[in-house]
Amino acid sequence: MFRLPGPIAPVARMVMAEDRRGDVITAAGLLVIALTLDALGLVRTSWSGPGNVPSWWFAVLAVVGCTALVWRRSHPLGALGVATAAFAADVALGGSVGLFVILWEALYAVHLHGRPAARRVTAVGVAVVSLAFMIVVGQETNDVRAAVLAGIQAVTLLVMPMWWGANVRQGRELTAAAHERGRLERDRSTALLRLAEAARHDAVRTERTAVARDLHDVVASHLSAITITSGAALAGPSEPERDRAALRSIRAESLASLRDMQAMIRVLRAETGQDGPGADGGAGAAEGTGSVRASGASDLLAAPRVAQLAPVLEQVRLGGLDLTVTDPDGVLTGGAVLPAAVDHSVYRVVRESLTNVLKHGGARAELRVAAGDRLEIEVHDTGLRPGDTLRDPADVGVGTGLGLVSMQERVESIGGTFEAGPGGRPDGAGWRVRAVLPLPDREPAEPAELSPDAPTPAPGLRA
Repeated sequence: MFRLPGPIAPVARMVMAEDRRGDVITAAGLLVIALTLDALGLVRTSWSGPGNVPSWWFAVLAVVGCTALVWRRSHPLGALGVATAAFAADVALGGSVGLFVILWEALYAVHLHGRPAARRVTAVGVAVVSLAFMIVVGQETNDVRAAVLAGIQAVTLLVMPMWWGANVRQGRELTAAAHERGRLERDRSTALLRLAEAARHDAVRTERTAVARDLHDVVASHLSAITITSGAALAGPSEPERDRAALRSIRAESLASLRDMQAMIRVLRAETGQDGPGADGGAGAAEGTGSVRASGASDLLAAPRVAQLAPVLEQVRLGGLDLTVTDPDGVLTGGAVLPAAVDHSVYRVVRESLTNVLKHGGARAELRVAAGDRLEIEVHDTGLRPGDTLRDPADVGVGTGLGLVSMQERVESIGGTFEAGPGGRPDGAGWRVRAVLPLPDREPAEPAELSPDAPTPAPGLRA
């Protein structure tokens, strides 16, 4: 791009300034040009004029016209009116090139800075003046060609600055529109970035909530079961059979907690792109999992299912809960095939509900499972009755308040409904948890053979 030399650039910026300072400099420059032209003798160009008029009158009219140009930006039509009056007086004195240049600048300013109404008035005025000039010339010369030539000259000389000003104004408007469009695009990009950032924060908060829920389900539930089972075993006198059953239950819970934790860690590391050969750590190697990585779907399929509820029922009974299970459709014994998400939700709801009963409920509870068009799960306890022994908080642990929230989120996420509140019995005592889960395209299942690795229920388990 062309750059002006250092000493000239400040002067050029001052002359091109879009403010009153630039208007004053422009008016002063035009005055110097007009006086220079008058000094060169370019006066009385149209006719000889009155012989007794001194030439310095042309300088006075040039000063008047240039002074009006100082307000060409704020009052272009008024400046044009003063310049036109000075030009008319100049023509009456004989005419000069300097005043014509000043009139040009006034016409240019109207079409550059003036409003549409001012531009229309100027265009109509120029057309009328050009027509009148053509008629006057025709009357004076009685020559049609001379009249037409005079009209063409007038139109050409007067329309040129108007056309120039209109073109400059249009260019500035297009430039301003382009800048405004660029600004709007930048604002739009900024807004989109803010929306993306807000969406990212929402996703992070949602993910944190999901991680907190899964941590509660994976860690708190298993550890609560371990705490309650070990507390129940330590509360009474030593009984080898009961103590070994408690140890088996604690070992099963520990292994299940470890597997669930590893599965969740694999999912989180896969989502953040940190999955690697050592993702499972030493525990994974100890369990013989190798370097296999499961996706979100496979982790869901590998999550705890209804078929693994038998050890849970054993644990709550070992913890001292008198539990009655009603399952006419054999859901808990594998008599129905459940969708993976429903199967997992049933496991979590039953486990969390029974854990809450052990922590805060009475000594007796009932679990009811019914499968029809929908799967209904209901767990309620009798509440604390006279003679019931309060459980030691050290044996049951302190709750986090996330259990009910976690159950509700899991049930509602697959289109089910969840209710929890006091009133487990007709007399209003106890606590009741009820979940209704959808069962799309449910088919009966053949009784499955137990795997050799499946935990063995304790004697006397009722299902």
